[in-house]
Parts: sequence; C-alpha cells; structure tokens
Amino acid sequence: MYHGIERVSSARDPYGMFVAPDAFRQQVEHLLEAGYVPIDETTYAAALRGADVPRKAVLITFDDGYVGVGEHAAPILVSLGVPSVLYVPAGLVGGRSDWLAARYRHPLLSAAELREVSAAGMAIGAHGFDHADLTRLGDADLRRQVVETRAELARVVGRPVRSFAFPYGAHDARVRLAVERAGYDHAFAVHDAVPGFANGRVDVNATDTLRSFRIKLHRHYPRARLATDRVPLLRRKAHDLVGRAPRVECDTHESTGGAR
Repeated sequence: MYHGIERVSSARDPYGMFVAPDAFRQQVEHLLEAGYVPIDETTYAAALRGADVPRKAVLITFDDGYVGVGEHAAPILVSLGVPSVLYVPAGLVGGRSDWLAARYRHPLLSAAELREVSAAGMAIGAHGFDHADLTRLGDADLRRQVVETRAELARVVGRPVRSFAFPYGAHDARVRLAVERAGYDHAFAVHDAVPGFANGRVDVNATDTLRSFRIKLHRHYPRARLATDRVPLLRRKAHDLVGRAPRVECDTHESTGGAR
C-alpha cells in the first residue's frame, strides 16, 4: 500500500506518505526480479473466492489519489506491465487532501486524470467521500461515504467500482457490513485486518530503503508489525537498525505545487 509517489520534503510530509519516484521504481523492479507476480483487482477478488493464483502474487494499491500517482507511478507501472488499484475519496476529486492540516495538503487527481490512469490499467476504487473516519458517522453519512461514493466514482471513470479502502484503515463491524451490503467485492484495511471485508495490507513509506522493503515482503512481517505496535519505541529502533531512506529538507521541485 502506497500513498503519494513524489519527491516531497519532510517539512511538507511529516507522516512519510510520499515515496520518491526512483525508490518506487526500484521497489517494483525488485518485486519482478524476486519472482513476485503482479495481479489485477479482478484476479485478487477471484483469489478471495478460492481461485488459484501464483504463490508470490502481489497487488499494488494506492490510497488518496495524489497527483504524483498519475504523474510518476502510472508511467512506471505501464512501462513494467504492472496493474494496480487507486483508492479515491469521491468528494475531493480535483481538490486537495483537506483531511490534513493546511501546510501538509497536496493536490489530488482530477476527473480527467482519473480517467487517464484508469485507461492505462489502474483500477479505481472507493476511499469514502471526503476521507472521514467511517466509524464515527451516523447511518445517513455512512451511506453517503459508501453507497453514493461508489456511484459517483463509477460516473467519473465510466467503469464499475469494485472495491473499497477504509480511510485511516479504520473500520468496525457496522462499517464492514455497510461496505459489503453496498455491493463491493472486497475491502482493504491496513494493519487491523479482519478476513473478508477488511483485508490487511503492507504499507510502504518515504523512509523505506530497499532493505526494509525486502523485510516487509516477508510473510511474517504483518504479524511482527502488529506486535511492535504495542511497543512503538521497539519498532523505531528496529527501523533505525535496518536504515532509513534520506528525506529532502526542502522542496526543490513539486510538479504540481501551487498549480491548483
């Protein structure tokens, strides 16, 4: 699971959500060189129903719909023949990441840009309407975030929207049931996985080196990640031992900075 693919300063990305384009290419190339088999959304959904897939199948996903995913990630994936899924908050298409503090907001893909990346092989999934925490909403608001969002995104991209990713990875039994009843094939959480409609993902962030990326591919990594959640200092120490990717201190170039 990725968020943005862009070279962004640590000052404007304190949460480490933006992976540099060259690092992203190295990571995807490593997947291919290590024998992983990228699959698309349809194949993933079939696997959940029991269909056979390669032992090292991998699905690449992006949350939020940042402009850099279209500018940098999509061309890299096309050049390597790798499919992916992009999860978008329908009410913020063409806007900015307004759920963050103003100084940390970044541009999101427009409707036309979403159609372009969709045509290039990137499936579009739902990520709520405005990136709200769905566990805090009443029934009417939840319907808007889940049902109306799906219809709006399908209208924008001209294709069915088949899957959902919970904003912030937050979900509970009521939210999962609402997503399932809305007709999605499956849904993604992040670390707090529940089989069925809250499948887990491995997050890749700005501080990951190729070495830490390889560690995250290990099948026991999700379990270890959950264990270290209880001891955050231990997780930080472990990451320090593995190494952290350097961050730029100031933005030398942001392809869309100030454009919207």
